[in-house]
Amino acid sequence: MANKIYGTVTNLAAQGAPVSGLRISAWDDDWPDGDDFLGETLTNTKGQFELSYSDAYWDPKIEGFDSWRPDIYIIAEIRNKSRRWIRLSKSQIFKDHDLKQDLQINLEVNIQPAVVQKTNFEPKEHGFHFINFFELKPDLFGIDLGTWEMGFCGGMCAGALNRFRNKIKPPPDGNTPADNTSLFEELFQRQFNSTPPDLMVLLYEWQSAPSVSSVWRKQSLANRARGEWNKLKHELDNGKPTILILIRANGYFDNPTKNHQVLATGYEFDPATKDLVVFTYDPNVRDTVSTLSMSLGLPDGSLYLKDSASKTTRGFLVNPHGTEASE
Repeated sequence: MANKIYGTVTNLAAQGAPVSGLRISAWDDDWPDGDDFLGETLTNTKGQFELSYSDAYWDPKIEGFDSWRPDIYIIAEIRNKSRRWIRLSKSQIFKDHDLKQDLQINLEVNIQPAVVQKTNFEPKEHGFHFINFFELKPDLFGIDLGTWEMGFCGGMCAGALNRFRNKIKPPPDGNTPADNTSLFEELFQRQFNSTPPDLMVLLYEWQSAPSVSSVWRKQSLANRARGEWNKLKHELDNGKPTILILIRANGYFDNPTKNHQVLATGYEFDPATKDLVVFTYDPNVRDTVSTLSMSLGLPDGSLYLKDSASKTTRGFLVNPHGTEASE
């Protein structure tokens, strides 16, 4: 005998409008040995769903025991941008359901629209118009040591942020400033201020953390980044662009200079799917809004992070020295 579970899913945040494309799974509540899966389906354009199950789906019937009935509930999930399912809501449990009757479960979910928050910082207007590539020509006691190539990503973020706060336009020149010029010296000093020795210790802790939690390492890079999101959101909600460090190195012995600094200028967050996009000024990309896209709600704890400028970014943190470097 096949039994049916059916119903309609509506959105409280949209005056009870039907919600299509949700995954509905049905379960038999069965403590302590784990709930039994009865089946799953998708809601149609009218928010309706229907699935069938049989008594083969849960614990074997005990002969002579007449109250053998499932305790049924459903779970509604929504698909995020990475095409993974995120739990939205769970229904009440319908205890000792009579197998002679089909079961109707109507569910209300709360799918709020995405939140977009932007500061007034625009990379094309407030960022430097040259890219992060500098040539340093040091000499030691008069000895020419040749030309060193390096980046001042933290210095450029701090310098741009300083000018933004003080309503000063960045220089219009698209050429990277040469060694011994005043702008070069300024950005060099700000770079040093943004990466003091104590920060390097912190970076080694971050880059050595596993991408996701394990039995041996609970404090994953993804969990750390979720905590940093709360700090970043507070700053951006108050209109303050914020310097971030992007973790690109992997492991204790990887080169920490692989890590990179950008200036976060806003975000878009979907409270239903937990999808987050952080808008940034990236000194490696001239006059362009770059993005960090990730999911904060994946069941396996991963971030599924995508950086529009790099394939190697693993996580991010708010630079604790960013304010000091930009003063």
